[in-house]
Amino acid sequence: MNRGKATAVESSAPTREFTKWTEDMDARLLHSMIEESRIGNRVDGSWTSQVYTNIVDNLHVSGYVAITKNNVKNRQKVLKDKWREVHDLVSGLSGFAWNPITMRFDAEDEVWMDLIQSRPTAAKWRLNSIRHYDLMVELWAADRAIGSGVRTARQIRRGRDAPRVNVDLNQNIEYTPE
Repeated sequence: MNRGKATAVESSAPTREFTKWTEDMDARLLHSMIEESRIGNRVDGSWTSQVYTNIVDNLHVSGYVAITKNNVKNRQKVLKDKWREVHDLVSGLSGFAWNPITMRFDAEDEVWMDLIQSRPTAAKWRLNSIRHYDLMVELWAADRAIGSGVRTARQIRRGRDAPRVNVDLNQNIEYTPE
């Protein structure tokens, strides 16, 4: 009998990777993502299969050798979710201005209070900064819904939207077999 003694249990369950991201790591990740997007490795808002390998390699060259593809994917999701929350909160609202020094949105106290009253979750963004917001805007703003529809980054780059075509289903069309 083995009373009071801990025994090691071997498990085949996957272990969770935990990486603490620094401001420098986030900056390098975002810059790598922007570079991959600029060279065409992001199609209609989705990354090609090679992108994550390129980003991991870039982070390894920068000295962050413990970073894996899963770390990059998870951090991208965290950053994008944070950015989306802030962006959707203040975009289109008058009275808010991005301050690159404090890395927060500035507004008059009254403007903040009105927003917080209508959306209490906004209170945290009055004091909390969001680092690298400008880089995130460059990456993800083009993929956000605008007006009555969504335009992808690719459509914006090409400078075209699909033309609207009207079809009258009641119109009689004569069918001639070939």
